[in-house]
Amino acid sequence: MIKMTGLALLMAVQTACRENEFGVVDLTMPEEVYVPVEAKYTYTHPCGMYNGDDFARVKDMLDKGTAPQAVKDEFTALKNNRFTQLPYEANPQTLIVRGDATGITSDGKENYAPAMYDAAAAYQMAMLWKLTGNSDYADASVKVLNDWAKTCTEIKSNDANQMLAAGCQGYTFANAAEIMQTYSGWASKDIAAFKDWIVKVFAAKNKQFLTYHWYQGTTDCVYHYWSNWDLVNLCSYMAIGILTENDEMVNYVVNYFHNGSGNGSINNLIQGTFADPLDSGETICQNQESGRDQGHAMMSVAVTANLCQMAYSLYKYNPTVTELDFFAANNNAVMKMGEYTALFNLKEGVDNANATGTWMITATKMPFDEYKYCIDCSCKDKNHGKIHTSVADDEGRGTPRTGWEILYNHYAKVKGLNNGYIYAKKFADKMRPEGGSGDNRYGVNSGAFDQLGWGTLMMYRE
Repeated sequence: MIKMTGLALLMAVQTACRENEFGVVDLTMPEEVYVPVEAKYTYTHPCGMYNGDDFARVKDMLDKGTAPQAVKDEFTALKNNRFTQLPYEANPQTLIVRGDATGITSDGKENYAPAMYDAAAAYQMAMLWKLTGNSDYADASVKVLNDWAKTCTEIKSNDANQMLAAGCQGYTFANAAEIMQTYSGWASKDIAAFKDWIVKVFAAKNKQFLTYHWYQGTTDCVYHYWSNWDLVNLCSYMAIGILTENDEMVNYVVNYFHNGSGNGSINNLIQGTFADPLDSGETICQNQESGRDQGHAMMSVAVTANLCQMAYSLYKYNPTVTELDFFAANNNAVMKMGEYTALFNLKEGVDNANATGTWMITATKMPFDEYKYCIDCSCKDKNHGKIHTSVADDEGRGTPRTGWEILYNHYAKVKGLNNGYIYAKKFADKMRPEGGSGDNRYGVNSGAFDQLGWGTLMMYRE
């Protein structure tokens, strides 16, 4: 009897359901319960977007003249960029206003562009200091950071768009400071003041958005905001957590990425899994914004690449916290998401702006799972819901963003995978040198400043 009972139990766990005289009995095993990460981290600065070993590797190649030509070309482009020209004069604002500015600014208009420009300048000059040793770049970067910390008091508007500024400019400023806090010429009191400022002005907004998806007491549901809103705020909260060595903040981002409720969580970011319709043998994954428009679909991938890269830089110093390897989550889901978006946005032409040639695939051949956005949700506005039945073939299709160097080089060179990234490679090959903010290929609007760029310089390996 004991043996028979044991055999019956063994058979039960090997099947999802079993029919008997009383009907169908569901024997499905419960899903694995996510155990939140509560890690204590080692911070070896810089360990934000890139770490000290990354900068040392690239600097050594540049100094010896052994760097690949594409790396040399991007280094030259960075030195010639409009945001790295010395002397650089920052334009700090008391308020960073993105969104409805009625009654806030004197002319009722947004004014977040100066923060956008100056954050990019501080970051790019910080990179140049690490790669050249020229303290003029360091002093200029530090001055931008100090000027903003002394002047700016708040991010504000009458709507949720302020949260995009909190995210995009937050992680750019934080990554600049993460590099520059290793500079002996940045006074300790000024470093402390900057950290206090970025936590109060930016991190507080990031946490507010990720917790309440705009403001406490909102009646909007957790799915109301597209993935890029979550992602830029996760980037900012992670970067500031690393900068300030705040384990609680870093753990919050790690847990949100793996098991969060919003669309920036990997479980919601991926909305469909398919075999490559061009028969490469690859698996590709539909992005949460793939049916919306390709500008935002590309942004979502690019910002995800930045978030994964920051987490991986910290992971190098904390290898026991495997959850920091966002790139590997859900069987390399980020790689597959990149492949879906790259395939649909690639043209056969060879120009480095992806502007010419025929599409690599037609929209009708692109697989797509129906996506219901805020249908029968708890949002107060019931008129904004959408049902996407196909990938968005809109005017933004093919407009490039940075980030492909991160995806290709991580999976192919850092991880050493043999396959799974053919379209990211094609995009990276086409765009190389990739550049970043200030590059004419990306324009002058906010889209050029949503991601950090300069992946060829820091990631490319032949």
